[in-house]
Amino acid sequence: MLFMRDGGVSQKGAEPMAQDVSRTVEAFPIDLVVDLVNEWGTVPRAVAGESDEAYPTLAEFIAAHPALRAVGSPHAEGDLVAAADRLHPVFAAADAASTAALLNELVDDAALALRLEAGGETSELALVHAAWRQAGDASGSTRVLGSAVVALVDWLRDEPDADRLGICEGDACADVYVDASPAGRRRFCSLTCQNRVRTRAYRAQQRAAATRS
Repeated sequence: MLFMRDGGVSQKGAEPMAQDVSRTVEAFPIDLVVDLVNEWGTVPRAVAGESDEAYPTLAEFIAAHPALRAVGSPHAEGDLVAAADRLHPVFAAADAASTAALLNELVDDAALALRLEAGGETSELALVHAAWRQAGDASGSTRVLGSAVVALVDWLRDEPDADRLGICEGDACADVYVDASPAGRRRFCSLTCQNRVRTRAYRAQQRAAATRS
C-alpha cells in the first residue's frame, strides 16, 4: 500500500522519504531578462562607455519589474551583475548549437531540475504538470539566474529560432534584445540605435554623392 508522508510517497512501514526543501522556480517575464542584462551586464555598460556610471537602485529596478520579488530580495547589486554577465553570452551565441550549449550549462550552474508535480484535482481530472525546481537555500544570484534561464528556455520552446535572441548592431551598443516581430529580422535593441545607424549611413551617402559631383 502506498501513502503520502512528509511530501513524498513511500511503502507502508518503510522509512519516510526525505522532505523536499527545494523551491519552484517561476520564469521571469522576458522583458525583465532583457532589462536585467542591459542595465546590469558588464559588457553592455562597457561598450556604451557607462562602466563608471551608477547602476539603477534595487528599489527602482524591482519597482519596474515586480516579478523580481518572486526570487526574494537579492542580497546585493552584485547578484544582478553576476546573473546578467552569465546571460549575455546566450544572446551573443553564433548559432543554435551554441545557444543550446550555453543554456544547458546555465541550467546546471543554476542547479535547475525539471520535475513532475501534482497540480490539483477536479471532479474529472487529476492534474500533473512539469515544474523547474531549485534548492531552497540557493544564493540570490543563483535564484535570479534560475528564473532568467527558465524564461529563455520557455521562450525558445515556443519560438525555437535562436536567431531571435541577439545583440544590437548599433555603434557603441551591446545591448541584447528578443525579436518577437513576425518577420524575425530585428537587428537593433531600440529605434534609437536603428535611427542613429540609418542617419549615419544616409549622411555617408550624401558625402559620397557630393564627392562624385
